[in-house]
Amino acid sequence: MRSVIVEPSTGRRRVAAWAVIATVSLFACGGLRGPLGDGGRGDAGTPDAGPADMGSPPPATGAITLDACLGQTGVAERCTLVTNASACTSAKCSRLVVVFSGGEMGCITGSGYTSVLAGYAARGYAAVCINYFETHEGSSKSPYVDEAARIDLAVREATTGAWARAYWSGEDLLLQGISHGATAPVILMARTNLEEQPHWRGARLTAGCFFDGAYDQVATANLLGSGAVGGGPCTTPVSYTRWLERYCGSGATGATCDLRTNARAQEDTITAVPASAFALRDFKLIECGSALRPCSGDIVSGPPIQTLCQTLDASPLHTCSFGSLPTDGHLTCHANAFDSCRTWFEGLRP
Repeated sequence: MRSVIVEPSTGRRRVAAWAVIATVSLFACGGLRGPLGDGGRGDAGTPDAGPADMGSPPPATGAITLDACLGQTGVAERCTLVTNASACTSAKCSRLVVVFSGGEMGCITGSGYTSVLAGYAARGYAAVCINYFETHEGSSKSPYVDEAARIDLAVREATTGAWARAYWSGEDLLLQGISHGATAPVILMARTNLEEQPHWRGARLTAGCFFDGAYDQVATANLLGSGAVGGGPCTTPVSYTRWLERYCGSGATGATCDLRTNARAQEDTITAVPASAFALRDFKLIECGSALRPCSGDIVSGPPIQTLCQTLDASPLHTCSFGSLPTDGHLTCHANAFDSCRTWFEGLRP
């Protein structure tokens, strides 16, 4: 069961799930960092050292499984973190990148994620990729905002767990994702206050760079619903049915599921959410594949990405850099262009 309070001015959930409260005590001994400071742009002070780790540190490169994710979002699947701190074994790295997988949950088996982590490690980062479900079926069961508790658990482990304490100094944090991994974390930021917690912050700098997130569920469903040859629905690699069933259950069709009037689909639509709802201040949002054929290359509607970025950038307390990769498709743009996130991130501080 949930206890949710919605703030009328922003639509944010002040309490996302009872399980989040329970897991705070579970991880209380994990050495959480200090105050939020100015929201990640500096003056946040030095992270708390936390209790000394006993024994040998975790392997710099490997995988961490979180049983605590079991049952979150009503799905009996674990979270897995794939790590690469090969650059941080002689001294802790000052920079950490947390990469959220697309809906295929491909950090271990998917193409591109290993090379992204290795690319960041080559530039002196600690790097971790998060599968916040075990399967692509698990990642399709619920509205995106309902995934907030399990994503929060995974981020907490990625930034304050034993691996993070061993290899990251706590200074600079880059949050990055593609597709589902650019959608659910940003919706979490818009609709809950979970990212206001210290484990979502670097002591010196925090920013988010996201590729092809779905921020208007009707717009993306319309693209998938008529994008196939002859105007039919997309079936692969992302099906129109997957979008409907997320909100209307198994067997949903366009005739039985109207996302325009579905309250959960509208909650997952965040283009009209005010910038003040976002505790994170600095964003780069990138659309992919808009010049390519729908279904195969263009999978997520691009205009809502630009709309959200414009809303954020219009705020005096936020920045958003919009990027467009019209000829690089949804399935390849993150692996091909991830380094643009790094250069943007490193340019945020003079």
